[in-house]
Amino acid sequence: MLILGLQGSPRKKGNTHFLLSAFLKAAEQRGAHSRLIQVVERNILPCKEYVVCEKKGTCPIDDDMASEIYGLLRQAEVVVLASPFFSTT
Repeated sequence: MLILGLQGSPRKKGNTHFLLSAFLKAAEQRGAHSRLIQVVERNILPCKEYVVCEKKGTCPIDDDMASEIYGLLRQAEVVVLASPFFSTT
């Protein structure tokens, strides 16, 4: 089983990374394979709503989503999105 962890915080050693790493480590101890992606380090462009993906089934935007992440999303049985909450209150 592949578990894909998408780490959305720019802080490499912050709380978000710590919690996601702990989750993935516990999953590995139970026999899963895991992959952690530091989203901030990837070239990910926003959707332009070209509608090509709906017609052809693939995204026309050539970025790290196309070259790396879409394939991992298809392989993964579990996807964990980890993102920090920032608040001024």
